Amino acid sequence: MINLKRNIYVIIDGQAGDCGKGKAFAEFALQYNPELAITNHMPNADHTCVINGQRRMFRNIPVSSVNPSTALFLGSGVFINMDILEQEYYDNLDLLDGREIIAHPNIALIEQRHIDYEREVLKKSGSTFNGGGACLSEKIMRSTDLNFFKGYKSIRVVSHEEYFKRLKEYLTDAKRILLEGSQGCDLDINHSGHYPHTTSKQISVAQMLADSGISPRHLKDVTMIIRPFPIRIAPGNYGKSKELSWDRINISSSIGTYPIAGEDLDGMEDYYDPEHDYTEIIPHSGEERRVFDIDIEQLKRNIQINTPDSIYLNFFQHLDNDYEDVRGTVTNFNSGRIYFEKPLREYLYWLEDSLGVPITKLGTGAENGSYIKVLKR
Repeated sequence: MINLKRNIYVIIDGQAGDCGKGKAFAEFALQYNPELAITNHMPNADHTCVINGQRRMFRNIPVSSVNPSTALFLGSGVFINMDILEQEYYDNLDLLDGREIIAHPNIALIEQRHIDYEREVLKKSGSTFNGGGACLSEKIMRSTDLNFFKGYKSIRVVSHEEYFKRLKEYLTDAKRILLEGSQGCDLDINHSGHYPHTTSKQISVAQMLADSGISPRHLKDVTMIIRPFPIRIAPGNYGKSKELSWDRINISSSIGTYPIAGEDLDGMEDYYDPEHDYTEIIPHSGEERRVFDIDIEQLKRNIQINTPDSIYLNFFQHLDNDYEDVRGTVTNFNSGRIYFEKPLREYLYWLEDSLGVPITKLGTGAENGSYIKVLKR
């Protein structure tokens, strides 16, 4: 019997994206020193990390490049817009210049015609109109019009033989290989329940492994990153959850209460703290992101599909801004140097019990390392 090494670590977004995956990738890369990191991204959105106050954004290239000793692969699920890739490479030149990055030979190129098609056809889908879905459809249909990535600077496209030879070496010898997830489970084209307001791919641990060419028998650990109040760009509802407002979240985080959809805010304006304004803006439109209460049943379905070993609850400060940028440890949510008031403890107990997965980190800010580690006794 083949003795396969279990050395694949996965970080996946359990909601509709923008849960702070870039932060989690960078923290993992710098803390655990993975020998290899693999992405299978489309250029739909940035994965952002902040290290020593410096903000970095990635779209196709692994965020794990912040660790100079981690090898970098672009898997077969990557779709590249050359203009975006060149800018990404230039913006992170100090990390990437001359550094070998291995690219799968079946990475397709997104061209202007793909973007134009999406803007014309997918007007009300909630798409980011980056052309990924249109390019994917051409790849599926084996179109002769489709062009493939030929490499750029130190990003080297290799043959199938070399890709799998190099990958096998890491699967055999590495202690840790990180698969960096993209988008979020609630955007999955098949299983989110939001079709047609979805992305063009399946978003799951199984799909991440398949796109990378890795057997699930190598899987060691899955971390699912979520936020207390998920966001969504697309029209329509977010499952059965209620839509909130940023005013409601900002005020509630100041007074330590849970936001209630539709609650009258008259007379509560004095509680607004401009230093803790969490309102999120859509970059290309300038509009506020739509924000919702958590849909626990939908999240439980995503847990069922992906069976994570732990939950990283990011944007914890949205529940109580007293914890913004707080770092430290807490045991079982109720002991240690960090103290949680009873309502906050009860929320965390409820969330953990409902999901059946331990919450091991509470992200408290954008900066790398801004989190509270939850110890289990």
